[in-house]
Amino acid sequence: MKKKVLSVMAAGILVMASLTGCGGGSSASGLPKTIEVQVPAAAGGGTDVMARALTTQISQDAGINMTVVNNTDGSGVVAMETVRTAKPDGSKILQFHTTMLIKTATGVYDKSAAEDFKIIGVSQGVEKAQYTLVVPGDSDMNTMDAFLEKGKSQEIKVGVETGGTSHIIAGLFVQASGINARFVESGSDTEKLTALVGGTIDAAFVNVNQAKQYVESGKAIALGVVSNGEEGARSTVLPDVPNMQEQGVDCTFSTLNLFCGPKDMSDELAKQLYDYYAAAAASDGVNEILQPAGMAMEFLPYEDGQAKVAEQQESITSVVEMLGLKQN
Repeated sequence: MKKKVLSVMAAGILVMASLTGCGGGSSASGLPKTIEVQVPAAAGGGTDVMARALTTQISQDAGINMTVVNNTDGSGVVAMETVRTAKPDGSKILQFHTTMLIKTATGVYDKSAAEDFKIIGVSQGVEKAQYTLVVPGDSDMNTMDAFLEKGKSQEIKVGVETGGTSHIIAGLFVQASGINARFVESGSDTEKLTALVGGTIDAAFVNVNQAKQYVESGKAIALGVVSNGEEGARSTVLPDVPNMQEQGVDCTFSTLNLFCGPKDMSDELAKQLYDYYAAAAASDGVNEILQPAGMAMEFLPYEDGQAKVAEQQESITSVVEMLGLKQN
């Protein structure tokens, strides 16, 4: 009888040991021992680099195992749905950006970050003006005043990546300035700049980092930068270029990084995750990776996240409808 009891006890110890070794349960930090971060972006890109830098730091800080899953299936919809329908225990979360809101506005995704997910946190780049309006170096529209004056009387060909961030920014600018514009599909920022120099488009909104060498070489003129807030900050990359507000155009835009969980995730758990993410974003280890690439970020206060996402969703939806990008 004693041998049988000892045998049962030993078996129980083995079962508990095996359960302890698996990914279930909580860590000493209160977070799940294993967290899967769904990233709707290809490995090696900017979003992936951000995600891996942050998860590596948090894994060290919290004593957990965070893994990044690059999931681009269905243009990112599969990753979003994987998290939306997951258990609200924090074991599956999502890292994406403003593109998620564009997908909702255009009807590619029939759910909303603000309404159908728990917003764990929202960050934006420390660079206060990430995009600039550029024209060819030999353009007669070499000032914002000249650009606006011509745009009131003639149609300006503006290069965009259809349905992308540059298209949304261009739409916001047209709404704010009232110019006549024809949007021309021109691809990525690099392709837009090539088209600009080649004379197939009159203007484009591109990332300041991409524009810098063209502006410095005289191949392009930067007319104005788009600030990420109403305070109207300038770019540190192109510090001599005035922002839109300085020139009478009320046009702002911020690319938001979104960190989301299932809608029923508790505030307590979401705030715990937020605290680790915000601390990681401010750490030396993460910034050694992100700063040289111009991707350093800062988190908005936790309490402001949901409202900020809802506000940007409303703005993007309005522009998408104006541009006729809503899918039936």
